[in-house]
Amino acid sequence: ESIDRESFSLVGAVGHDFYEGERDGPRGFPRFTDPSLRGPEGYAGYLRMAAERSIERLGQQRFDLLLLHIPDRRGYESEAVWEAMAALRETGLTDAIGVAPGPANGFTLDLIACFERFGELIDWAMIILNPLEPWPGELCLEAAARSRVKVITRVVDYGGLFWDDLLPGAELPAGDHRAFRPQGWIEEGREKLERLRPIAERAELTPLQLACQWNLAHGAVECVVPTLIQEAGETARPIEAKRAELAALPAELRLTVEDLAQIRAVGDNAGCMALKGASPDHSGEERPDRWQVTSDLSEVGRRWGIDPGRDLRQAPAVSLP
Repeated sequence: ESIDRESFSLVGAVGHDFYEGERDGPRGFPRFTDPSLRGPEGYAGYLRMAAERSIERLGQQRFDLLLLHIPDRRGYESEAVWEAMAALRETGLTDAIGVAPGPANGFTLDLIACFERFGELIDWAMIILNPLEPWPGELCLEAAARSRVKVITRVVDYGGLFWDDLLPGAELPAGDHRAFRPQGWIEEGREKLERLRPIAERAELTPLQLACQWNLAHGAVECVVPTLIQEAGETARPIEAKRAELAALPAELRLTVEDLAQIRAVGDNAGCMALKGASPDHSGEERPDRWQVTSDLSEVGRRWGIDPGRDLRQAPAVSLP
């Protein structure tokens, strides 16, 4: 059954080179900007090839949005990368281009510096943000708005918790990405969800709709993307029901300023993890997903009121007596 092409937006991503690169175990394939694969003069050719091959596999003619996915430091900083991405838009392979850090949290200063340098070229950015993970995603929103970069927030469902059918004791299937979350995250998250439930009920919103509205209340956020997860067990909801719940999200904001602040206080997760990208917690050799905070990036932080040592560092563990 064919679907009217104008009835949906097709979003794609390029970044890892699985054409010429070799998989490095759980680290996956290298970024296309890996110097062992090519130099800046080869970026444009690779990106065009990757975009064309991807759109061909999908049986489509163009993307509505093509994201640079999980860039390394060169991906954020290279003029050749962003000129090549813009060329894909100019040739009609995509209507818009953007950047998608991840899959882990972080990349805050890198993303802001990318907005400052290439914001005139970039249409969208995708970040992790939800009421139980406001940090560090919120830190880059003002810079995105100033650069007129529209923001898509992913994992608005907090690993499925806001769908309200992920319960304590749930066994995640082998290979589930949520297994990387710290032990007890479901139980702790459910406790916070119960504290948020009265706000949702007063606003006549489901927990997932509350999470979406909290995200969309941020000025730069124009799109929310929860993960549609089919959980296991008798209490699991079908994907169709979740999709309908998302489609029924009220257009008008039902959360008050006080609601937004209360939700933020319940979900405050500052310092809960070591961040990826430029990090004050990183030392030694640069890795594809983690590197030291340079003096230039420290200056970026200063311009936006972000102190890497204060705002981007994992809090030390507190041992109970």
